Amino acid sequence: MFDREVFDETRKEFLAHLLYAKGHSKTTCYAYHSDLGIWADWLQAAGKDWQRARVADVEQFSAWQLRDRQVSAAIVNRRLSTLNSFYKWALKQEVVEGNPVYLADKPKRPLRIPVWLEREEQARFEATLKDRRNLPINIFGGNPQRMTDTRRRYELLFGLQLNSGLRISEALGLKVSDVRLVDGAARSVRVIGKGNKERLVPLPEAFGAVFGFWLKDQPRGEFVFAKAAGQPPVSSQAARAYLRGMVQKAGIDKKISPHKLRHTYATNLLNAGAELVDIKALLGHESIATTQIYTNVGQDRMEQVVSRL
Repeated sequence: MFDREVFDETRKEFLAHLLYAKGHSKTTCYAYHSDLGIWADWLQAAGKDWQRARVADVEQFSAWQLRDRQVSAAIVNRRLSTLNSFYKWALKQEVVEGNPVYLADKPKRPLRIPVWLEREEQARFEATLKDRRNLPINIFGGNPQRMTDTRRRYELLFGLQLNSGLRISEALGLKVSDVRLVDGAARSVRVIGKGNKERLVPLPEAFGAVFGFWLKDQPRGEFVFAKAAGQPPVSSQAARAYLRGMVQKAGIDKKISPHKLRHTYATNLLNAGAELVDIKALLGHESIATTQIYTNVGQDRMEQVVSRL
């Protein structure tokens, strides 16, 4: 029999552990809350007990998502990772009899090469961002200052991602005080990434000069990409929508998201000869295994190697 009250209370304690003891973000905790809710709903409908769940139950749960719900293998594996963390913790608290996820078969994820901007596409994209002639026209035939300011803000936001590999949430969460300025140029940014882990990301000299000049009159306590003075930053949804529009204006036939700009940065590093361990540190990856997807994208460098034969 499924005891929903006990489950909900245990889930609440687990999420508090993640938030306060492990330092996970509220966004991550929300995702865990949702994943565990889907698992609980499925168990309850199947008449199964969450405290005595077996390996077969986990595998059936995976199959149900893949077959009946058409959920991708990547998302199913993420949910199984959530369940694994939950049951490991619950086992230590002696709330469950075992961890049914540990030995369960996981769905195979298809190998996908990341999408990124080629050098020519990146140049075209950046030129489109800088071109003020393509700003929307108002009913009086002029380009209002607000639209010009908005374009400049997104130009610097996407430029920062292309030159630092920051996640969109990390970039939008930056305050001016997180940017190290030396002689008016931005040298590095201090980032609080996943798991509340801090890292320093250096900036290329050319972009740092432009970025630093843009920041020079902004108060240290302001968000770098605030909508206006004293306001919060733009939303990640707004940034994604603006990026889609600019990619379309640039005539690039790819689905480019802020995360694909992160891929572009990593690919440029790899083609410049960076080691995976360095890319891992710059991107803030937890494991080198996550960074290894970029071994498939160093096409420029591979072509140079082959050309020497």
